Amino acid sequence: MFNNKPLAALVALACSPLALAATPVTQLDEVVVTASRSPDKVSDLPVNVSVITAADIANSTARTVQDLLSTLAGVHVFNNTGSADSAMVDLRGFGITGFSNTLILIDGVKQNTNDLSAPNLGVVPLGEIERIEVVRGSGAVAYGGGATGGVINIITRSGFKAANGVQATLTAGSYNLKKLDLSGHLSGQQVALDGYIKSMTTDNYRANNAERNDSAGLTATVRHQGGDVRLYARSSNQDLRMPGSRSNAEFANDPRGTNTPNDYMEVKTDTLGVQARQSAGEGVLFFDVATRDKKQSGLSWGTADKRDLDEQSASLRYEQELSNHRVVIGLDALDSDMNVNGYFKKRIEQHHLGGFVDLLLRPLEQTSINLGVRNQRAEDKATGDGSYQSNKELRAWNLGLRQTLSAQLDGYVKVGRSFRLANADEQGYTVNNVLLLPQTSQDKEIGLDWKQDGQALRAAWFRYDLENEIGYNPLAAGGRNVNLEPTRRQGIELEGRSRLAANLELNGNLTWQQATFRSGAGLAGNDVPMVPQKLATLSLSWLPQETSRIGLQLQHVGKQRLDNDQTNQFGEQLAAYTVLNAKFSHRYSKQLSVALDVNNLLDKRYATYGITDEWTSPTAYNRYPAAGRNVQASLTINY
Repeated sequence: MFNNKPLAALVALACSPLALAATPVTQLDEVVVTASRSPDKVSDLPVNVSVITAADIANSTARTVQDLLSTLAGVHVFNNTGSADSAMVDLRGFGITGFSNTLILIDGVKQNTNDLSAPNLGVVPLGEIERIEVVRGSGAVAYGGGATGGVINIITRSGFKAANGVQATLTAGSYNLKKLDLSGHLSGQQVALDGYIKSMTTDNYRANNAERNDSAGLTATVRHQGGDVRLYARSSNQDLRMPGSRSNAEFANDPRGTNTPNDYMEVKTDTLGVQARQSAGEGVLFFDVATRDKKQSGLSWGTADKRDLDEQSASLRYEQELSNHRVVIGLDALDSDMNVNGYFKKRIEQHHLGGFVDLLLRPLEQTSINLGVRNQRAEDKATGDGSYQSNKELRAWNLGLRQTLSAQLDGYVKVGRSFRLANADEQGYTVNNVLLLPQTSQDKEIGLDWKQDGQALRAAWFRYDLENEIGYNPLAAGGRNVNLEPTRRQGIELEGRSRLAANLELNGNLTWQQATFRSGAGLAGNDVPMVPQKLATLSLSWLPQETSRIGLQLQHVGKQRLDNDQTNQFGEQLAAYTVLNAKFSHRYSKQLSVALDVNNLLDKRYATYGITDEWTSPTAYNRYPAAGRNVQASLTINY
């Protein structure tokens, strides 16, 4: 149970006019495509949705997509590589497996791969993003497994909405940072072309942490009678040196050092896809197909690892309005084939086929009901070190109600069931090669939205009761992936904004979450590692003049158990930290603007990830230091 005193303090603070998302986050009523894979009004959906617009991105202190997401309620971002673009995103308290329980999309295409590496969200420049939609709570009906925490869709500028032109941003900063972001758009009556190139080099904060990150993308959209076809290609290449962890003494005296001077990681990913939309009878038919090739190699603590992952995905959906209601019927498939050559040698194949029905009913003008069901078949197969084969059939469902309570207040309630399948890495490293069972969750959520005269406040309570959660257990045969004892995630999220004046806005959020083991010998009641109980963000955006903006962001992350402390018996925890960021931007003309960012303004020494050395010394508490005070200056030219 929650402690009443902290809860009371949290509610009191959130209701204060000063506790109002380091970026001004706007909940749009136009469309949100991620909740049901259909363009529905947010005001109709019984879900907790945040939308970060292009204007919000430009006004924020964020430098990466992960920075933007970390300012939202319920989002925790942590890093054990030193690369800002590879930081891990955890939505609603899943800890180290957060990126396996949060589905991340770019233009509706899944970015999570069938392994234990976090998606590289730096492939698209921030200036190329039209908006980011964050739908908290399960997206299992629409998307299948791995969406219990929620769905994040990064929507790029493409198609016929953008103005023709070219934009270039040159950035230089601390740790020998040099970056070029170049993008362009050209459209006529029937055809639109969008492209971008991003190139970045930096030494990063730590020794042996130099990084080169290059990416490029091209999209062609062809409009025809009753629909359009969108073809896209993206490629990214990341070379990263890996600095490893620091002991307590090293963290205090030499946080920038390294004990792994030879460790590295190289990742190359190529994606091709087609998305089509066509009127069909009284409805609209949607078709997506994509193929991705990901090659990864590296060296960690003397062990070489090489893997080659090929994925093909396809989906077919039909949407139709029936009177005042909406129905979506869909089929989707995924084929994944990964060859691993490292600590173990395996070829791991996964084949998924699923179908779903999603209904949005509007029986009354102020009432909407969302009902969805999914059935999915999954086949796992491995050959090599520890062969196995299995077939599973899984089901997900959700039922939600949204009701207008007054001119200013809406409420919603939602229940459902979601699931997650073990990925190739997890299945490849289990006790005696025993197959991992699917993870399932019973999901519940209640929320309120209030808006009036430039003020807004949103509150949500959620609970997930999980069975067979998939995770790493350091106590199992010297450390293996297992189905954990039953666990629970629950929490309260509060978000608000207040326009204090025409040129001054205050935004903020508070999250209190618990991740605990519900049962298990020596585990019942214990905290799940790497889940901070408290998260908070407060930001101020001020326009001293029409062409200038000053932004301040204060971000707090509470203490948390080290990654492998499931027994909650370690003598230390990862300490809480509070970081202050600032940004100044000025637009000289429509063609020229500049910006100056200072992150960790007070030079706070902290770490977002920590673990013990379970093999040699369980009392050796190791941390992965975050960057100290650092500065970036950028120049943007539009033509």
